[in-house]
Amino acid sequence: MRMRNARIAIALLGLVLPYMARLPRGIEWLQQYTDTGLGSWLFLGAFNAIAWGAILACSFMYLRPSSLIGPCLLGFGFLAWAHNTLDLSADAQAAIGLIFIPIYALLPIAIGGAIGYVLDRRLRRNDAA
Repeated sequence: MRMRNARIAIALLGLVLPYMARLPRGIEWLQQYTDTGLGSWLFLGAFNAIAWGAILACSFMYLRPSSLIGPCLLGFGFLAWAHNTLDLSADAQAAIGLIFIPIYALLPIAIGGAIGYVLDRRLRRNDAA
């Protein structure tokens, strides 16, 4: 039950993270993502699902929710930084970054996933002893 709740939290955080990451820079910065049509919201959600879906996939290798700290910190941390720094008004092609941000996040997620896997194995070994 605890891992199921962690997976639900990952999905919810993954959906709202791009918008939350824009808030520190002000409402104008957030409006670059929100003053669009439904298609843009679905586009951003679909591509962002690549990243949080990878974190979700990592969760199936673990027995403990605490092992998700690695992929969540590195993956969501990269996503938050990238969405916070992407200025859509800087260039006409800046929106292409919305496609590449989740793809580039796969590397930190994989590194965090490996860290989480090692952590989970050590915790399993300690429980067996």
